[in-house]
Amino acid sequence: MLTISPKEAYDEIVACISVGLTPMLASSPGLGKSSIHRQVAKDYRLKLIDFRLSQCTPEDLNGFPMREGNKAVFTPFDIFPLKGDPLPFDEDGNELNGWLLFFDEISSASKQVQAAAYKVILDREVGSFELHESVAISSAGNLATDKAVTVAMSTALQSRLVHYEMVVSESQWIDWAFKEGIDHRIISFISYMPTRLMDFRPDHIDKTFPCPRTWEFLSRLIKDEPVSHKILARVSGTIGAGVATEFITFCKEFDRLPQVADIIANPLSTTLPPEVSTKYATMSMLVEHFKEKTVKPILEYIGRFDIEMRILFMRGAVSTDPDLPIKNEAFAAEMKTLARYLQ
Repeated sequence: MLTISPKEAYDEIVACISVGLTPMLASSPGLGKSSIHRQVAKDYRLKLIDFRLSQCTPEDLNGFPMREGNKAVFTPFDIFPLKGDPLPFDEDGNELNGWLLFFDEISSASKQVQAAAYKVILDREVGSFELHESVAISSAGNLATDKAVTVAMSTALQSRLVHYEMVVSESQWIDWAFKEGIDHRIISFISYMPTRLMDFRPDHIDKTFPCPRTWEFLSRLIKDEPVSHKILARVSGTIGAGVATEFITFCKEFDRLPQVADIIANPLSTTLPPEVSTKYATMSMLVEHFKEKTVKPILEYIGRFDIEMRILFMRGAVSTDPDLPIKNEAFAAEMKTLARYLQ
């Protein structure tokens, strides 16, 4: 099967649900399958229903049997939007366009639950009740080759889904990280050592491993705090012992960075860092300090670096503020100079 990047996964999910089909996004753990679905729901103004099939019984999908006269009927749980239900509202009281019913961990569901999912996915029915016409359905799960908890998917269920396998994209993650305010030391480290973004091995013996999910966790744990061996346990417990030591060692580079005040005051004479690792750290640091008043001196300073470093800075700056090329002529000119490298 051809593999796709997270950005491509987003596009493929939208393509499927827009024509009433159900995508199945498979990947190694921690790559952001749930996050992508949350973003789709947000962008298309849908209420996300995160339904973990690995934790379900068939009754959760078929409905609970209730007596109605001399017969038993299957009554759906209220998590499912049914035909005739009013559209949902967001937190501000604005009406949404519908729902995104996200069957997560579908590859970890029991055979009985998978069978119960057939009817919901293909016939759009829960028990004897029809789903609301504004419900889109998607699914995701882990890869069996990664030794995650998986159950072989029946051919009947396979044929009801459009299958995709997602792999990590370091460049897309870095763009996302700048935009989301991930700690700049982490962005610098991944820019310098991109293979450390996802270092998952099915036979690993550590309690955890570095992946997009755990790097985001670490960012929350170290934000605005110094990183040293004093917090080795915290870092190791989040991304694993081996990479934790590398990351903490890398963070020592930040003690040797040029001062932002010196760069702004003397962009053409402030010393350039000699080590490659420190150059990466400098670019990420400057993205955080790139404001309207500092555009000119920072652009003059980074103009003294090699193309690779300038590209890293420009990508980070645009990810943080996509309107920069429109708002600032000097930035637009630099973008034009680097245009052939930014494709």
